[in-house]
Amino acid sequence: MSRKATRIAALLAIALLAALFFFFQDDILGEDQPQKTAAGTTAQPEAPSQTPVEAMVTQATSLRDAISVNGSTVPNEEVAITSEVAGKIISINFREGDYAKAGQVLVQLDDDELQAERKRLVVQRQLNEKIAERLKALYDKEGVSLQEYEVAAAEVEKTEADIALVDAQLRKRVVRAPFAGRLGLRMVSEGSYLSPGTPIVSLVSINPIKLEFDVPEKYSRAIENGGRVDFRLDGKADSFQATVIAKEPNIDPETRTLRFKAQAPNPGGRILPGAFADVKVELEEYAGTILVPTQAIVPELNDKKVFRYENGKAQPVIVTTGIRQERNIQILEGLSVGDTIITTGLLQIQPGAPVRISKLN
Repeated sequence: MSRKATRIAALLAIALLAALFFFFQDDILGEDQPQKTAAGTTAQPEAPSQTPVEAMVTQATSLRDAISVNGSTVPNEEVAITSEVAGKIISINFREGDYAKAGQVLVQLDDDELQAERKRLVVQRQLNEKIAERLKALYDKEGVSLQEYEVAAAEVEKTEADIALVDAQLRKRVVRAPFAGRLGLRMVSEGSYLSPGTPIVSLVSINPIKLEFDVPEKYSRAIENGGRVDFRLDGKADSFQATVIAKEPNIDPETRTLRFKAQAPNPGGRILPGAFADVKVELEEYAGTILVPTQAIVPELNDKKVFRYENGKAQPVIVTTGIRQERNIQILEGLSVGDTIITTGLLQIQPGAPVRISKLN
């Protein structure tokens, strides 16, 4: 092929490429280029879409700081009934599980010998009194000496003291309830010989019921006698309230906690001793503070932030948080009352992104 023919073929190829570019330039340049309208003006690109979000308006509210600790219910009074003296049990005057009144007779021990001794002493006292009366009459007539009369009078007093001693021993032969409460299971039977200190039955007073719980050292100063605590028990839906009545004088050096005791009314004995209790201890109250839902907080490396709704956009705000509750968290710095805070869709928005509030709480 001659050089002239080659040049003609090259010119034709260039012309063909120019024609193709003219007809398909829109596809080649892409849709991002401004479009010409029929009137010859350039069309503007569409505005970015607004992300639908939920938001809330911050308000001043009161907040009470509280902690939850483990506790245990204990009886108001509890004792194992025993006898001070030895003896044979002749009668048991209670039934297991019954309610006993204060001073009620529970057990009677054999007292035949003491009763006989008391009768003998009563007769001896009567005789001594008569002898003392005769000597007194003789002494008044100077028939006997003062010493003889004083000896007879002393014998009367001695006999009365012996009777008082026997009466005290007789009282110990009767075992009584020291206070009102519920009796447990008895551990002795009639006819058995009872030694001093042998347990007979347990006696428990559970109205009011008492509550013991340990509080970490740093919170212990915020709890005083007369303060209130709330507690819940396993298997019971109700919440109970108790009043703090005492505390240990020393902090436990091993656990660094301070033990407190509270009491609560327990009519009907609904709360039993020895139950595990979840105790809520209120510490300090804050008035006029701001609370936001915990999901509104976006954690960062060294800070925490929330997104505030401003003029249709989501603007990040660095905040300082305080007390954290189950659903809400306290804001110490960064927000003011009346700010609109975005609470949902936080993963889909960027700082300064346009948003649309679909629900305002």
